[in-house]
Amino acid sequence: MSRLILTGVGELAANTRLVPDTETALGDEDVLLRMEAAPINPVDYLFAQNIYAVRPQLPSTLGAEGIGRVVKCGPAADPALTGRRVLVLGSYDQGVWADTVVVPARNVVAVPDDVDGLQLAMAGINPLTARVMLTRYADLRPGDWIGQTLGNSAVARCVSTLAKVAGVRTLSVVRSGRAAGQARAAGADLVLLDGPDLAGRVAAALGGDRLRLVLDGAGGTLPAALVAALEFGGTVVSYASVTGEPPAVPLGPLVFEEFAVRGLWVTNWFRHAPRAEVAKAVGEIVDLITRGVLAVPVDSTYPLERHADAFARDAAADRAGKVLFTFHHEKV
Repeated sequence: MSRLILTGVGELAANTRLVPDTETALGDEDVLLRMEAAPINPVDYLFAQNIYAVRPQLPSTLGAEGIGRVVKCGPAADPALTGRRVLVLGSYDQGVWADTVVVPARNVVAVPDDVDGLQLAMAGINPLTARVMLTRYADLRPGDWIGQTLGNSAVARCVSTLAKVAGVRTLSVVRSGRAAGQARAAGADLVLLDGPDLAGRVAAALGGDRLRLVLDGAGGTLPAALVAALEFGGTVVSYASVTGEPPAVPLGPLVFEEFAVRGLWVTNWFRHAPRAEVAKAVGEIVDLITRGVLAVPVDSTYPLERHADAFARDAAADRAGKVLFTFHHEKV
């Protein structure tokens, strides 16, 4: 048994070590999992660099989300979880790049045994972020339009898929022809390349319609072209920023069109939403995965001992999906 730990602040690959998995005390409200699969996510790099909302306490465990099976419950945890396959919510209260991991029972949701484990392992952050954005900030109805930056990102592709299920139309802005193909494959109704007169091309593509929401993972000036097409009282939701800047919303529209700018960190939702609400959302995502409606491309999988190869592949320019760690246990 082994786990990956972070030994220093900085580059993830340079500061990650494989160590023996030592026995960890099980708290009253904890469960012990044997992990099945866990993806590499952008937040893992931010965490390693000490620029994420959750800060590493060195040496620190790693890995934000995944899928595993409960092998033991603390005395105050629901004993019905024993033996169940569970999704670990991406709260970073625990690191899941380990053969076994202790997790607070509040951070797991039971899921079916007969569903693709790789897809389930990736359900605890991006699909739930997409679902919260589509349900929390506007009463979206079939035929409504939303706009989003980084239209080929993992979150944006989940948004496009979930929106299509709900009959909501998406306009996705991307930065390359390859990204455009990925956005269309995820179900985006309109895809536009960033570039000159983007605001004019957005308006022309909408043909007089207005956006109900703008979902932004880019930050900086890119969202402005979509903001120009927002309806009166519309909302911009910022869930990430590849530029490191907040979304630039022009003062005039912000004031005179009464736009709202909201931030979303899905971990806050895990911590504050009623348990029944979280379980319902997870159930809806799992159902879509089960039916093949929602699927995140998988590039490759690696065992923990090949973590250097996994990080290198995750950084590769030709990567065509997510990179995951997988775990194989002898049956007992």
